[in-house]
Amino acid sequence: MMHPLPFQNIEAARERIAPFIRRTPLVPLPALRSDFHPNLRLKLENLQVSGSFKARGVFNHLLQLDEEQRKRGVIAASGGNHGLALAYAAWRLGIPATVYLPARASADREQRIAAWGARIFRYGDTWDDAHQRAIAHATAEGLYYVHPFDDIRTLEGQGTLGLEILADVPVVDLALIAVGGGGLIGGVAAALKQARPGIRIIGVEPTGAPTMTVSLNAGRLVELPAVHSIADTLSPRALSERTLDLALRYVNEVALVTDAQMVEAMRWLWTECNQLVEPAGAAVIAALQSGAVDVARYAAPVAIICGGNVDAACVFAGYAAG
Repeated sequence: MMHPLPFQNIEAARERIAPFIRRTPLVPLPALRSDFHPNLRLKLENLQVSGSFKARGVFNHLLQLDEEQRKRGVIAASGGNHGLALAYAAWRLGIPATVYLPARASADREQRIAAWGARIFRYGDTWDDAHQRAIAHATAEGLYYVHPFDDIRTLEGQGTLGLEILADVPVVDLALIAVGGGGLIGGVAAALKQARPGIRIIGVEPTGAPTMTVSLNAGRLVELPAVHSIADTLSPRALSERTLDLALRYVNEVALVTDAQMVEAMRWLWTECNQLVEPAGAAVIAALQSGAVDVARYAAPVAIICGGNVDAACVFAGYAAG
């Protein structure tokens, strides 16, 4: 059977998107007051252009469109980060963009998307609702739909993050990766496992949106009836067949964390590492702090801080009130 995400395709994506993204830092923990494994390193994708890893997959899409597709424009549904990446990349490349957001997406993310010139529509309670409406809109207007996880170009782009980890830590033996629709963990795990088959891949998702956990346990794609988590970018009701296949191939286990644990991890990242991140970006730290994941037996673990698009105004308002 042909490999679903060949290593050479991820390498080609890396070359394609390199002029448009940042090679984000992979840093050790602070020497003082560290609560974790002394060799743990953080891959700071919260410092990526548009504030999350999503820019990798989006640029890998848009750079391969033909002139007619670029002229007509692109569209996506998003909890926030994918839409922000699409708006930014489309602005860079001079392509009209449209973004559908669910009703619960933050006003801060909507304002950031609008700042890059994208049209914005609100629809439904969850990403899944917005996704269905955006597909219909794409068909009606002949727009190119950029899926946030169920597309080879997306997965190849996200896999470039794995190549950067391999370049910085060739002996990496564990990767902690947050799980939403499975695009990040699928792409990164494919890159890491093809280069280092013995590496362990652990996903982290909210207890209120255990999308991958339920599907892996069932051995098939399962759509949750509802999701409830402050980590809206980790809360689709279902993976896709493609990302589930990658998870079955490459993901060793999935840990669950609560909203409260993610908030505590956000505080830790700010006070100990000077990194202001969203709940999804703190999920991997929450897994370590809560004991859901134990990295003690690994020599070179890496945790991916996947995004930093938190509403800073709300955070600082809390400081002012305190």
